[in-house]
Amino acid sequence: MALGFRQHDPARDGTLEVEEVHPNFVEVYFVPPEHSLRAANLDPKKAKQYRTKLLDINGQHRFLTIYPINTFGDKSDFLKPKYGQVERITLDDTHIVFSGFDEAVPTEAEGVLDVLEKLPSAFTKDYAYGLGLAKPYRFIIDAVEELSASREIVIASDQLTGPDAKDAQIFYISKQDFEQARRALNSIDNLAQTAARAVKETTAHNIIAERLGVPKLEPKAGRHPYRKLFTAVAQGKEELSEEDQNAVIGALSSHAASIAEEHPEKLAKLRGDIELVTLEALIKRYEEMLGENLAEGRWQDFFNENPFILNMAFGYPVIKVRDQASVGGRKLSGDGEKITDFLVKNSLTNNTAIFEIKTPQTAILNKTPFRDGVFTPSADLSGSINQALDQKYQFQKQIAQIKDNTRLYDIESYAVHCCLVIGRAPDGDDRKKSFELFRRNSKDVEIVTFDELLEKLRQLSVFLRVADAPQKAKD
Repeated sequence: MALGFRQHDPARDGTLEVEEVHPNFVEVYFVPPEHSLRAANLDPKKAKQYRTKLLDINGQHRFLTIYPINTFGDKSDFLKPKYGQVERITLDDTHIVFSGFDEAVPTEAEGVLDVLEKLPSAFTKDYAYGLGLAKPYRFIIDAVEELSASREIVIASDQLTGPDAKDAQIFYISKQDFEQARRALNSIDNLAQTAARAVKETTAHNIIAERLGVPKLEPKAGRHPYRKLFTAVAQGKEELSEEDQNAVIGALSSHAASIAEEHPEKLAKLRGDIELVTLEALIKRYEEMLGENLAEGRWQDFFNENPFILNMAFGYPVIKVRDQASVGGRKLSGDGEKITDFLVKNSLTNNTAIFEIKTPQTAILNKTPFRDGVFTPSADLSGSINQALDQKYQFQKQIAQIKDNTRLYDIESYAVHCCLVIGRAPDGDDRKKSFELFRRNSKDVEIVTFDELLEKLRQLSVFLRVADAPQKAKD
């Protein structure tokens, strides 16, 4: 007699009853043990009444059908189907299962145990656990339930994977596809275990190493993408690689039109999430740059990559015309005498504006007061204002020639606005008062500090989060 994974104890595991429906075809039932019936508040003396079908074994047509059920009495779905939708799993043309029986099916419980022991390795073989797919392969069931309305899975050698053309209740999985899925899931489990082991070993090593003052180690992530991902997750890191990010962006781009048509609200939500995450990453980068002593060129590059920040500083919709624009030469791209950091235009009126970018470290007030409580603008601030005004003058003087030579006719110089991004907001009430009095009287050049721009970004992030909160509550 086959023992399967263990010797069965009827008092612990229940028993099997085999009924021969007709020659070479039997139905196998599970009779629950008394302790399970008591746990389910059922009469243990009526065990026979609660027997539930486990198997159909058809030797003539060579198939075996499993009815996965829950066999634990303390569960609410006791003796009910184990899965949400799929009720049966059929193995068609099961040569392995029937080998040794000369085309005849077993009519006794011992023979049934032998059949169960010969089930493919992806299946639970112990009837006390309700049969069906072993837990690591439950994802195959989940996939079928998600992708179809079928209640029966048939694994067959001569069928293509997909719903039956005549009966939507049946979903075929080719033996080849089933084996491919089984091997892939096994591989993922192995990679996850290897990654977890590597992280555990490194973690233990690093705790001791830190106490001893010796260098720490990074866990070996291996070359397989899944193992890299599992290692990152095990470490608490879930960042996508550039390759993975490109794959996600590519997939989204490819299906954006269909998503917009079929699920516009989901696309809008996704766009909002992406914008918020992008904004938060931008804020983090801005904060890091503020902590460094960077040259003007680095900040010009930053605003060139993120021109929408200039929109917030400017106060109305703008389009960047050109960075490092020549406003005193014949062309915007030429070697003019006057170069502005950014030339932008109002997207509605085409009126232009000039941006000058300095650094957060640039002083905006003199260190010593001119009178008690009164501080004068620094030479850097005064010089930067005059620089911007001179660029404005040169641009307005050359605008006609620039438009003709550049063939850029949709820019105007009705009232060229100048914006200066410089320094940090001063500390102290007197210095703050002096700065505000000065810049509010600077009608031709708008002055914005670097930390004020950062605060605007933070306020935008808070606004987006608050606006998103009601939607998440509904979801």
